[in-house]
Amino acid sequence: MENNKEIRLNKIPLKPFLEALTDIYNRGVDYVDIIGAHGDEQDSIGIAIKEEYFSEPEEEEDEEDLSDEDINQLI
Repeated sequence: MENNKEIRLNKIPLKPFLEALTDIYNRGVDYVDIIGAHGDEQDSIGIAIKEEYFSEPEEEEDEEDLSDEDINQLI
């Protein structure tokens, strides 16, 4: 059985919502839970983040150490 209930939140200010999403994306978040509430004049929206929603940090490649001989060849 599918649950196809639509939840519609109206008149959500776009700029702060996008700024919040951009900020958390830049911090490494891949997923969010959206929480909404209906208000009298304007609905509100919130963002919840679980620890498992963060992406795995990319491993940095190890830099090879140059030997004295390598450095002398560069000079």
